[in-house]
Amino acid sequence: MNYYYKNTVGEVRTAPGYVILRIDTAVKFWKIKNNLQRLQIYQMVALDLMDFEEYGGLLI
Repeated sequence: MNYYYKNTVGEVRTAPGYVILRIDTAVKFWKIKNNLQRLQIYQMVALDLMDFEEYGGLLI
């Protein structure tokens, strides 16, 4: 199953074997074969995008 999240800051999606993050014109690929790890990375990145949009910066 592929997941997708998009807001005004950027977007993150999963594809078979990958997590893809796009912010403006920058793109970052993570090659992750394990489905559970890929979902966990997707969730962390999506939460960071939500925080960035809401608070104007990443919460660390």
